[in-house]
Amino acid sequence: MRVLVVSEDVKERQRATSALALRPDIEVEEATSAAEARELLLVQQETYDVLVVDGDLSPRGGYAVLYDLRARAELGQLTAAPALVLASRVQDEWLGRWAGANELLLKPIDSFELARRVSALEGAELAPYGDAGSAAAQVGTALKGRG
Repeated sequence: MRVLVVSEDVKERQRATSALALRPDIEVEEATSAAEARELLLVQQETYDVLVVDGDLSPRGGYAVLYDLRARAELGQLTAAPALVLASRVQDEWLGRWAGANELLLKPIDSFELARRVSALEGAELAPYGDAGSAAAQVGTALKGRG
């Protein structure tokens, strides 16, 4: 299983990578910014089985990055993967749902819980994101109508 961990916070990235690297069946790659993650996913067209995204990315936040990736996947621009968001606050659960996260885990992360949840996400269906009025949903519906 290939997992991409996206976080600007060195400690969070190391915790996540260390927790997942203990499993011999998990190959972990790191992205230190949203721009680097977009480069890997959109330009190099790397594919991953699971994404682990820090909700506190800057400048727009990990939730916006995940939402953007889900919209691009819906438009056929990339292959999407189930995602787990590392959140700072329990109140951000609604942002996770909006962005299309399959799971939300509060920081600081529990290594065993992260490894368990990531393993459970392998092969999972993508979580729905946004709403019927979102731009991506409208464009996606229009494109499906052409086919």
